[in-house]
Amino acid sequence: MIPSPQPKGRVVGYKPLQERFSYYALDDGTVLGVKPAVVKVTRLQNPDGSLAYAPDGSPAYFYATQNVTQILSPEEYKTMVSHELGE
Repeated sequence: MIPSPQPKGRVVGYKPLQERFSYYALDDGTVLGVKPAVVKVTRLQNPDGSLAYAPDGSPAYFYATQNVTQILSPEEYKTMVSHELGE
């Protein structure tokens, strides 16, 4: 992959409000959990330094993510779900 230039802007702080996994049943019965984790957020700026906006008027941001994964057996997944449901 050819790296693209870093967009012009200012790195901004952030805090997660909610982070959840998506789970997928694999053909062999294993359960794959995947969630994106934001690692950097940049408020984009125009070449003149003014804040950039999307065509619909919303603020323009660039963000970088990393995937967090987990592998579970069917039994581990069932146990986890039952604990989350309070069973």
